[in-house]
Amino acid sequence: ARRTATAVRLEDLYKWGLGDAAVRLRMARFLHQEVAIRNAQLCKELRLLPYGLSETRGVCDVAACFTSYVDLLAENPVPETAQDDANFTEMLQGILEDEIQVVPTLGRGVLEVRSSLGETRYDEIRPEVDRILDRFFIKRIGLRFLIQHHIESAKAQTNASGIIHSDVSVRACLEDASKEARSLCRKAYGVSPKVHIAIDERVHEDSDGFGGSSVRQHRPFTYVPMHLYFSCSVLLQNACFAVAHRYNGKERSMPPVKASFAHGEEEVTVKISDEGGGIPRSDLHLAWSYFDFVKEASALGRGRRHSEPLGTGNPHGAGLPLARLHARYYGGDLVLRPIEGYGSDAYLFLNRLGRNCENLPHGVRVSPAMNDSSLGDAWSASLDSLGSLTEKEKIFLRRRLREHREKRQALSTL
Repeated sequence: ARRTATAVRLEDLYKWGLGDAAVRLRMARFLHQEVAIRNAQLCKELRLLPYGLSETRGVCDVAACFTSYVDLLAENPVPETAQDDANFTEMLQGILEDEIQVVPTLGRGVLEVRSSLGETRYDEIRPEVDRILDRFFIKRIGLRFLIQHHIESAKAQTNASGIIHSDVSVRACLEDASKEARSLCRKAYGVSPKVHIAIDERVHEDSDGFGGSSVRQHRPFTYVPMHLYFSCSVLLQNACFAVAHRYNGKERSMPPVKASFAHGEEEVTVKISDEGGGIPRSDLHLAWSYFDFVKEASALGRGRRHSEPLGTGNPHGAGLPLARLHARYYGGDLVLRPIEGYGSDAYLFLNRLGRNCENLPHGVRVSPAMNDSSLGDAWSASLDSLGSLTEKEKIFLRRRLREHREKRQALSTL
């Protein structure tokens, strides 16, 4: 965990994904080390969390999982042949598909601390906890990006290199996300607003309840479609649920959710507008707070956009902050502009990819130490020293790793 992660140019990753067997083998050797470094950093980050988070069952389970990945990589040799790369790719697939659900499992740890501290005390530390989780999850996005890219690069694809596609259609993505959002909304509320997809300020509605019309319906750009879909899906589900919650049971017909997008020279912008009642400005920060949700399915409150899970595998209370991180990872952003009593506009800014490096701040490229868990005024200065471990940290991690290995050995003999 003392070694720093390597920021990789997306342009280079795109070229590597289209390379021959020799290029792929070099990429596999690089990833064998890089994935181990990033997993070790995530493990260390979790073990040194403040406020008792590191001692919760949820955090301990996730940390043990990342530790097992480091052990797995250490037990497997660096790829030297095509067959080694095939075995390495299969191992990466296993890591990617591990049964543990990292986000909801961490969420249980956060809720455990929140329950023990009480709402008043937790609200005092909430901004710091959210920053810690932001840092952890953006590191995890980078790790999963590299793993998924190497796995997909082994497949023959058109207009794509791994998970980076050169012909991403925003309209097609919005259409698919709209279908899912409306389906989930109907399951939760029995009804769903229609979704209008506007292009060049001209709209039409089709039988599915969404549509769009333009002479430039399909203008592709280079991006990672699974990440674009995730962010659009989160925003559309939030919008549909908010409208359905506000108007359900009333005679007045529900207003549609409106989605539009525009291609600029530097970025592509997606706008999702709803009339779901908006969020008070004083509560807007809660929209970006992790695992802040209500238990009652019919309740909406504070900065919570809705109380339902965002589709299969998407946990309560993490959709919006994770969607924003996915945009920021590539240099983009996600911004909310609510009008209390009316509705909300969400703007998703997508950087055109190709020449940008991974958008990793310095603190993401090094292993965070205990003394940077508090991101106050001295945060930027303290990050410069995060690459080294104190002797106490070394002893702590060695003991944790030894305990984990002993536990694995005991289980394997059963």
